[in-house]
Amino acid sequence: MKARSALISLLAVCTLMATNHPAQAADITPKSLTDVVKREGWARACPQIQPKLDALQEPGDFSGNDWRDYVTLKGWCLVETRREAEAIDFLENKLAQGRRAPCLLDILGTSLFRSGLDAEAIATFEEALENDLPAHDRPNVYSKLATAYMRLAATSSGGQMTDPNALAQAERYARLALEGDQEPVPAVYSQLAHVKMAQHKHDEAIELLKVALEKNATYKGWPSPGLRKAMDAQFLMGLGQAHYLKGERERGLLLMDVALDTAPTEPQKSVLNTIRDNTLNPRPLEQLPRPLRPLVPLDKGI
Repeated sequence: MKARSALISLLAVCTLMATNHPAQAADITPKSLTDVVKREGWARACPQIQPKLDALQEPGDFSGNDWRDYVTLKGWCLVETRREAEAIDFLENKLAQGRRAPCLLDILGTSLFRSGLDAEAIATFEEALENDLPAHDRPNVYSKLATAYMRLAATSSGGQMTDPNALAQAERYARLALEGDQEPVPAVYSQLAHVKMAQHKHDEAIELLKVALEKNATYKGWPSPGLRKAMDAQFLMGLGQAHYLKGERERGLLLMDVALDTAPTEPQKSVLNTIRDNTLNPRPLEQLPRPLRPLVPLDKGI
């Protein structure tokens, strides 16, 4: 039961533009809106482009890049606004109409993953990989697959991490997320550490979490200092768990308390406090509060 506890961030002006500036309105294309996302990131871009996207007619050529870009924009913006059920319905419908492009499968997989539909998410992500998902998108998908397999290992075993096949897959994907030319997101080291905790390899987990903290201090991918601090709190909580589960209870409790003090927001403190409580008194997965399901930011693969 202890090992189970190891489981654990332009409004409506289109009509006016079309009336007074027809040439400018005609320039609104899926590609132009995609360029906004590339400049701003999904979190900032979606509120800006949503009115234009809603006014844009869906391209009729299901095999063309304009259609793929249109569906990508609509799908990711639904996910960005936490409308997973709508995203799943939209994407399943569009994938039935057109080609099963890996980028669209990635969006559908993320929607399923955020909804806790892990088996379906795994199948969708693995189809995206088989369909030649671009290399720069793979680490994020590997990371989500690792978490999905970890959760599957727990749910298929009555809340305990006793499914060796699922754990082996979780470890494989976590290691793949650390490979490649891109600098890994520090959270991936923590992810692999939680796999190791589930395998009762606490010394390995401790070393990986120390690496996560070290990498987090200099990682340039976070958009704000607050997020760096939030990740520090997450890694410290994991480190405390690893020591506690190893039998070093006093040190583990101290580190978990430091994690709570480090957390920059009350919502994170609440989640971390629940993780701490579950480490001390493990509960089955289905009894854990929904906020413990991971948020998957679109701009950075946490």
